[in-house]
Amino acid sequence: MKKKTILISGANSELSKGIFDKLSKKYNIILIYHKNKPILKKHHKPKLIKFSTNENFNNLIKKLKNDVKQISGVIHFNGIHSFDTFRTITESKFDEIYKINCFSFINLVKASYFFPNVNSIISISSVSSKNTSKGIPLYSSSKSALNLLVKSAAKELAKKKIRVNSIILGHMEFGMSRITKKFLNADQLFLLEKEHLLGFGIIEDLYHSVDFLLDMRKSRWITGTEFVLDGGYLA
Repeated sequence: MKKKTILISGANSELSKGIFDKLSKKYNIILIYHKNKPILKKHHKPKLIKFSTNENFNNLIKKLKNDVKQISGVIHFNGIHSFDTFRTITESKFDEIYKINCFSFINLVKASYFFPNVNSIISISSVSSKNTSKGIPLYSSSKSALNLLVKSAAKELAKKKIRVNSIILGHMEFGMSRITKKFLNADQLFLLEKEHLLGFGIIEDLYHSVDFLLDMRKSRWITGTEFVLDGGYLA
């Protein structure tokens, strides 16, 4: 069976790199990166497209149209963390966080209109969007906004039979969680793990959820959902 093609935004995300091996066995992959060209394993040969957050959206469509005819799925891994407090937040920092965490998702939704075979869009969100902590107001609020963008997109794209869902991700051994660890002492990290009833997640947990939501046969009747993958953190 011919492989379908999926588009992944956030090519330098540890999470996207973590599930790349498994996804590449089932799909042809196009990676969008924004600044630095991603360093991948030698056997990985995705199509790479550079598109900065300051570029005109039409440039993205031109680049995509030059490299691919059909896209069946889209995954939004874009995201940057912020440990700014209310005392240190600046307007420029606010713009940066929301542009990368939210507006890049909007661009992917807009791009889906140009590819009639898209049937699934997945956004990677965070439990911080539901239960924020001290010191991360920009990150948690941007992820909360992202959740609502997903629901709005699901309603707008339903007529095109495109499912749009969000994965509400708990603490894992990859990605943003690795950054978070740098700000926690041993006792705080222990307490955080205890709050996850099943412990911290591993990359396979994320892969299986992504694979499920990409598969039209398995998740045909699921859209606008906040798919909680958190080891019981929000229970």
